[in-house]
Amino acid sequence: MSSYKGQIYVDVPFDESDPDFIKLSRFLEYPDGSCKFEGVTFCYLPLEHAMKNQHHDEPGFWDALMEDF
Repeated sequence: MSSYKGQIYVDVPFDESDPDFIKLSRFLEYPDGSCKFEGVTFCYLPLEHAMKNQHHDEPGFWDALMEDF
């Protein structure tokens, strides 16, 4: 088990011609593709995969988990 590492899902299509993708990539990356922020990774993840642990956000999930810890 690991703790939350600050991951977020940004609903922007992986399309280098999409204006929102361009804004996001320019914010996160230098023109050479390296990241502007130390320790941050900009990667593509389909929504279906990102939602595989959505049940962790349900009320009481973490309380119930810690009861058995």
